[in-house]
Amino acid sequence: MRGPCALAAWLDRWESRVRLVGERLGYPQAWLQEFCTYRGDSRMTLEEFWVRYTLLRMEMAPRFAAVKTESDARAFYTDSEYMLWRNLVHRRHSAWRRVLWTMRGRQGGLLEIGCGIAPVSAWVAPRKPGWRFWLHDVKDSPHLRYAQWRLRGREWTMGRHRVKVVTLLDVLEHLVDPLATVHHALSELAPGGYLHWNAVRHERAHELNLAAPSSLAAAVRHLTETLALVWEGEDGHRVSRNVAGD
Repeated sequence: MRGPCALAAWLDRWESRVRLVGERLGYPQAWLQEFCTYRGDSRMTLEEFWVRYTLLRMEMAPRFAAVKTESDARAFYTDSEYMLWRNLVHRRHSAWRRVLWTMRGRQGGLLEIGCGIAPVSAWVAPRKPGWRFWLHDVKDSPHLRYAQWRLRGREWTMGRHRVKVVTLLDVLEHLVDPLATVHHALSELAPGGYLHWNAVRHERAHELNLAAPSSLAAAVRHLTETLALVWEGEDGHRVSRNVAGD
């Protein structure tokens, strides 16, 4: 597993860089075309997108900086489209072959916790037509509505069966109680299933680091003690397997 995951990670980085070069050269971008379709605004250019995002970021900066609690963050997520645009900026060139590699079999379920605009599910869904997808994020938020639109009916309500793959990426550091979310993720992960996770507490301002270092450390410790580590990348992306019940 380590070799294939390393190769998948390398291919992900290579594809992201190629797409970024294409964007800078002015080639049409699928992510922008998709967003324009969602908004019903086919005339928006790449340059206009960046101008709009920059203006929105400047407008929302004071309120973003004022977020101190999880309830503040939830209100900010639901009242503004800023996090939708921000997710597009930071997830527009992502590929997810590492996740795809762990989605074995023709059928299964994937749960994307803290999905944002569903970068993982939206990328793997066309490649796994027999799989079901569950998205978990702040209810009634613009970015979650966009994520649900991207899956075009492929999103399902959680049932009694646990899923084969769970992603918990770029989430834990933003939660006041990351350990509670870890417990939720593990409760949904089937025996033998794979969890993709990281825990990177950015020291830059305005990153919504709501998790105290001790709380984040407790969540990481629980994951490392409960699951078997399969692979860890240079970017902190870890793939762990639920060996309980195998």
